[in-house]
Amino acid sequence: MFKLMTHKNKLKNDFSKCFDPLKSALMNVPLPMQKDRYITASILGTCRAYAELHQINEKDFAVLVDAVFEEIYRQNSMAVQNLTEHWLQENDTEFMQAYYHAKGNLLAGRDLKWLAKYAQQHFKPAVEVHHST
Repeated sequence: MFKLMTHKNKLKNDFSKCFDPLKSALMNVPLPMQKDRYITASILGTCRAYAELHQINEKDFAVLVDAVFEEIYRQNSMAVQNLTEHWLQENDTEFMQAYYHAKGNLLAGRDLKWLAKYAQQHFKPAVEVHHST
């Protein structure tokens, strides 16, 4: 259990840092990231490669993925995970290319700078909308 918590915290921290430049004051990422195949496939592929490197079983892999998606997408985590699962099950070409690219990057020992760069090039930082009553 301690090992799983260590892995979970490492992945959450790595992805949180990766997307920090795009987060709003309330730590939300831009809404368009929720429907971006490249981003979600990269998250899933990176988590899969990490699990393979550390010989993490499927049950614990699911816990890791859930924790990472919750860290990034907060209250929208389940909707994004469902969409991601759909693309994976459909064997969506764009999604699968990004998934395998992400797996290859992590297996080659690279950090997430490549994903941070992609995100910053394709998304504007999130902004919270404040309503006055």
